Amino acid sequence: MRLAELPPLPDAPGVYLWRRGEEVLYVGKAKNLRARVRSYFHAEGKAARIAEEATALDFIATRDEVEALLLEANLIKAHRPPYNVLLKDDKHYPFLKLTHEPFPTLLVVRRVEADGAKYYGPFPEASTLRRIKTLIDRLFPLRKNSGYPMKRKRYPCLNYSMGRCLAPCVGLADPVAYGEVVRQVEAVLEGKVDGLLRELEAKMREAAKRLEFERAAELRDQMEALKAFFSTAQQAFDPELGDLDFLGLAQAGPLAVVQLYQVRSGRILGRISRVVEKEETSPEEILWAFLRDHYLEASPLPPLILLPFPLEDLEGLEELLRRRAGRKVELRVPQRGEKARLLELAERNARLALETELKLRERRGDHPALKALQELLGLPTRPYRLEGYDVSHLQGQARVFSLAVFEGGRPKRAEYRRMRLKAGNDDYAAMEEGVFRRYTGSLKDLPLPDLLLIDGGLGQVRAAEKALKRAGLRLPLVGLAKKEEVLITPEGREIRLPLTHPALRLLIHLRDEAHQNGLRYHQKRRSQELFQVLAGIPGIGEARRRLLLERYGGLKALREAPLEELARLPGMNRKAAEALKRALAGKIAP
Repeated sequence: MRLAELPPLPDAPGVYLWRRGEEVLYVGKAKNLRARVRSYFHAEGKAARIAEEATALDFIATRDEVEALLLEANLIKAHRPPYNVLLKDDKHYPFLKLTHEPFPTLLVVRRVEADGAKYYGPFPEASTLRRIKTLIDRLFPLRKNSGYPMKRKRYPCLNYSMGRCLAPCVGLADPVAYGEVVRQVEAVLEGKVDGLLRELEAKMREAAKRLEFERAAELRDQMEALKAFFSTAQQAFDPELGDLDFLGLAQAGPLAVVQLYQVRSGRILGRISRVVEKEETSPEEILWAFLRDHYLEASPLPPLILLPFPLEDLEGLEELLRRRAGRKVELRVPQRGEKARLLELAERNARLALETELKLRERRGDHPALKALQELLGLPTRPYRLEGYDVSHLQGQARVFSLAVFEGGRPKRAEYRRMRLKAGNDDYAAMEEGVFRRYTGSLKDLPLPDLLLIDGGLGQVRAAEKALKRAGLRLPLVGLAKKEEVLITPEGREIRLPLTHPALRLLIHLRDEAHQNGLRYHQKRRSQELFQVLAGIPGIGEARRRLLLERYGGLKALREAPLEELARLPGMNRKAAEALKRALAGKIAP
């Protein structure tokens, strides 16, 4: 779509929809529709691509930013546009609903409706919700029948006989007493337990003074149950923090994790974690999508929400939260102090969750880099087995071909191999020899890889391709040049990726593993040669040989070591050092 094809846009807040035919590509909101939409034609990356792919633009002007925010959220849920950030696991998490009627009951629901009821949640872990619901049902005599609205009955149920319901369904409940129970339940659901415990303790003491020992015992048991539940269900933090939420975000390429922690009365109530997977998505876009989707339903809202970094156009969201909460809700990025340390905690745990997600995907063979490699290299299927090849030498001699294997994005070290090559100083001939022998020699029974990674530039890549043709095979391969970390195809095409790209990170890891496999061989050989040379020197026994081997590693470094330095080594003396230097004087380091 071209700039001249845009419809007349107002200088007003609203929502815009980029379309390609009937498909909605992207939904966005704006303070100023005209300025925001026109900016797409001067942008780069994803924004420019959206404008280029779109064939039409729709827009809806709104009265203010709050209305635009609500409309944007509803349209994204309705159309699920491919260019919008869509949070994984966006199923409807359960809420606890305290119904709006003369004698409320507590229900488990999955949708928030505008029916005057009070909603608490969402609860990402159903087990936590069940524990809270069970605790409230046992300690507070709300009616238990799920009829909504309440249906009249002739006789009370068993819960009334057990003291777990005031039986409003048969007209036995006092509205004032029932309202007091509802208020206590609200305090528990909002995490305001300290005040409730003080209140229950005062009532217990009053009941004891009036010699109502059975009532005092009931209150005591209620207090102990609340203390036991919240001491295990919550992590104590700083009571002075009060009520707040704080968020952390971690990202690796297209994969990101957002985590939100809820603090009420200085205790961490729980954590909500969401996974996002989308190419070319900034942390700002991800965080904004999380805030929009979560806080349009979450309840109750805290007075303070701590963000890991600043976001633009937060005024509309703050105003929406203020209207929902009936008071000010501040979105802030703390710079120092205890609140800044909370954000460090959230970010650290988000990184751990991201690493866990990556490892789980690797086990399933669903590493995000594998899908990216398929798209980048135009492979017919997603690669599962990758083999990395490296040719190394020991100071110009003893060339070694080393092979590293990844399956599902994870190293499979049991199948690492290496072989000594006959090729001389020709790097290309050495690569060709190694690849040819891999598929025709003793390693030919290993499974065929889905992709070969060659450590080197175009020359090494074409040498490997030549070896495959000699072996009668056609396998996808790509090179990785060390200096600039550029991918090189056999056709000579260069693919440049940011270092954070998951495909490049995986290939660098594979290349480094192949290189280290060859390096370990050279270190072993160098150690063996040095050990043999030292074995024939008078005064250098086994203990001194191991010391010198550990300290210097090779003949060259040992020959260059000063005499005084050798004499000062633990276990050495000047006589042994002089004998060593004389013996090494005629040796040529390999």
